[in-house]
Amino acid sequence: MHASSSSPCPIPWRPDRSRTGRRLAALGLVAGIVLAAVPAVAQDVIAIENDEVADVLARDPAGYWTPQELRSADLLPLPEPEGTLQEMMERVESLEEAAVEAPTRVEQGATPAGAAEVPPDMADRLFPGTAGPTPEAAMLESGGGFDIMNLGTSGAYFSSSRLVPTDARLHYPYRANGKLFFEQPGVGSFICSGAVIAPRLILTAGHCVHRGSGGSNGFYRRFLFVPAYHQGQAPYQAWNWRWVITTPSWASGNGNVPNAADLAIIEVEDRKFDSEVKRIGDVTGWFGFRTNALMPNHTKKIGYPGNHDGGEIMHQVDSQSFEAGGANTVLYGSDMRGGSSGGSWIENFGVQATGQTGGLQPTPNRVVGVTSYGFVSTTPLVQGSSILGQEFLDLRNAACAHRPGNC
Repeated sequence: MHASSSSPCPIPWRPDRSRTGRRLAALGLVAGIVLAAVPAVAQDVIAIENDEVADVLARDPAGYWTPQELRSADLLPLPEPEGTLQEMMERVESLEEAAVEAPTRVEQGATPAGAAEVPPDMADRLFPGTAGPTPEAAMLESGGGFDIMNLGTSGAYFSSSRLVPTDARLHYPYRANGKLFFEQPGVGSFICSGAVIAPRLILTAGHCVHRGSGGSNGFYRRFLFVPAYHQGQAPYQAWNWRWVITTPSWASGNGNVPNAADLAIIEVEDRKFDSEVKRIGDVTGWFGFRTNALMPNHTKKIGYPGNHDGGEIMHQVDSQSFEAGGANTVLYGSDMRGGSSGGSWIENFGVQATGQTGGLQPTPNRVVGVTSYGFVSTTPLVQGSSILGQEFLDLRNAACAHRPGNC
């Protein structure tokens, strides 16, 4: 099942800035996977089934994710646009880009189903001890010191911090976010971020599941999603993948960003809690979504960036829409880097207070984008996301129809 690659290998995130400037390369071929049938609503999307699912309730039936493999997985670098931020903005201004048309659609999220919530298992560890440098060492090695950055040379304001308290990850809506492990065949194991958007579906970036070329052979594999991950802990278990799908814009985009739909959905297998089989959304809850909602807006961005706490602690950034990024994308202020790819951008994040009314878009906890790209330079401090449009709707419709109970 192992495949080799003649393409350049990506350079994982490291505090040494001279190494973080490498572009994400086209990587490896995937062997031992089959092209999945996709509903007619999305004939152009591509998907693969996990043909290694022998025990549907097993965390890792193929035995690939050993404690050592999990601990050593590298943070996937963010794809970077060509040139500087200023050059990218000049290109956007010089082009009359056609708007990506799609119906505006809203769907509400859900808190965990069932009368009794699943308590977190704090003893469930993916590997012993903690991974990576201590938070203080990671900050010093990255050159960031202990200053809290809230503005870059782009002029995009934001606030950025780890969760306060960190145990907030054990509560909805935080716990619907998590860390995504995966293998790039012939290269190694990597990490992105993602979020639960339906009872069995995880939304992430297209570049976290597929190299951007090669059709069905461009997929990565061995996806493992860990909601509420924290320094090696898996309080709500780790969930093995069953099926993955991405958009035509990403699959045929040669890995270039900005991309009109750098998006993907992973269907995860059910897990057993005591004697009861549950879907992931029954345990963590899930986010709703709203299309065509990235500009204007204000979002909370959640992920596991390697430049903060070594990517071992869930991180949050709050900011508002800043500028159009071109190719159906929008830029927001953010200081997250490698490892934050695929993390959710959520409007109206939180739990409504009793008596809280008003507002034109009051529905809470709706995903409006995911982290797609950024800059190796630490001065602009912006990240971009594709606008959720028709390709997202096609993607989700196909994922919902793939198996009864997915949505």
